[in-house]
Amino acid sequence: MTTPAVLSIVLYQGTTQRVPMVRRYVPYKIKGSECDGYVNACTGEPVPPGDFVDEDYAGCTARMQLRSDVFSTKVLLELTTEGGGIELAGNTLTLVFQPEDTQGLRFDEAVGHVEVVRPNGDVERQYEITVQFSPEGTR
Repeated sequence: MTTPAVLSIVLYQGTTQRVPMVRRYVPYKIKGSECDGYVNACTGEPVPPGDFVDEDYAGCTARMQLRSDVFSTKVLLELTTEGGGIELAGNTLTLVFQPEDTQGLRFDEAVGHVEVVRPNGDVERQYEITVQFSPEGTR
């Protein structure tokens, strides 16, 4: 099972916005942060740089639904690889917001879960994203 990364972004209404997310993992349980460094959760030893493995998105698809909260039935915005709203290359997943995607949106904050579907059909939630909305003033 993949543990989702938790992120926050600002979505600028009416703009083209690309949000690249590079994913690397360690094949054992770790704790810490990018700022403080990571340690092996069992031994407390620092994670050597060589233990990090790049994600491989070959043959995968991905999807994200943006909602006011996770329990809302109303989808504010949906991005997929099939629709061009998510690009996968190597170890990078990029969310691609086009001006027309955000033109009619109105919210202060929303949440999105990004799921990756592996070639064998396995589904992994890889990102949990809080989205702050910045309305456009130059329509």
